[in-house]
Amino acid sequence: MNGRLSAEAIEVGEVVDESIAAVGGTDLLRRAVTSPAARDQAGAVLEAIGVWDLAPLDDGIELEVAAAVSEAAGRHGLPYPVAERLVQGDGGASVLLARVPPRLGDHLDLDLKWTGLDLLGRSYRLTAIDPTPLGTRLAPFSISVHADLDGGRSPRRAALLVVLQSWFMLGLLDRALADTVQYTREREQFGRPLIRFQAVGFQLAEMRVAVRALREGSAYALWSVREDGEGLHALTEALGLRVAMVRAADEVMHRAHQLHGAMGFTDEVDVSWLSRASQTIRRLPEGEHATRGVLVDLIERTGWPEFGAVGPARDGAH
Repeated sequence: MNGRLSAEAIEVGEVVDESIAAVGGTDLLRRAVTSPAARDQAGAVLEAIGVWDLAPLDDGIELEVAAAVSEAAGRHGLPYPVAERLVQGDGGASVLLARVPPRLGDHLDLDLKWTGLDLLGRSYRLTAIDPTPLGTRLAPFSISVHADLDGGRSPRRAALLVVLQSWFMLGLLDRALADTVQYTREREQFGRPLIRFQAVGFQLAEMRVAVRALREGSAYALWSVREDGEGLHALTEALGLRVAMVRAADEVMHRAHQLHGAMGFTDEVDVSWLSRASQTIRRLPEGEHATRGVLVDLIERTGWPEFGAVGPARDGAH
């Protein structure tokens, strides 16, 4: 397994990053909260690049490109269902749903052909969506949804959706870390920059370790999706990644707020908006505790694959 994305994927990610920055970056999120129609602009930016033509489950390079696109979008907290559209394709989107009601999903009011998946890979038919987003500070785009099992099962698609959401979160946390480093360099206390205080340096180091660990885990889970044609073992790896992602987000955002002080909770600071943008991914469809329960259940039924030996393609795959 190569922990780095391909050169093609990195290049596309850079184009996506620059394109989002050119239309406002994190300001798109600010605008979308007060004017939800601004989300269409976010989708149009990616459409102009040809992102929605990707077929990540069919091609290894396109799978890596999808991860790079998700990371670039996360770096700006892009208010759009990027991972959800990349997974489904053909003008559709898949939303992760809780296994039991009540169920919420982000951006379900957008004009896309929505389907539902839970963390076990079971698919749902969405029958009655309340078109009004909650509009709360932590869930501005969440929609209450009614869903019925349709008998389908797609563990590989569910695994990919979980993994791409983690790549989105990776970009978001990496940006939060960079902004915090910059703030501690510029902010002075007792006549010297905050970053020169030992305690601050320790906290930044902990943030960096959490981001680096999440990157390694995300790369491995992405590889698992590529190698496992059936998807059951890949889903196990993806759920383990999701638990790690939630913990990394808690760690990084807590320290980012702490080091920004009161400024970290104001609308003027991007870290505050990135923190809000991370909330629904961390909490929906299941929080850390519930995700652990799903993971344990899946391991009991399918086992835990050996490291580097995922799915039927493991022999000679390296």
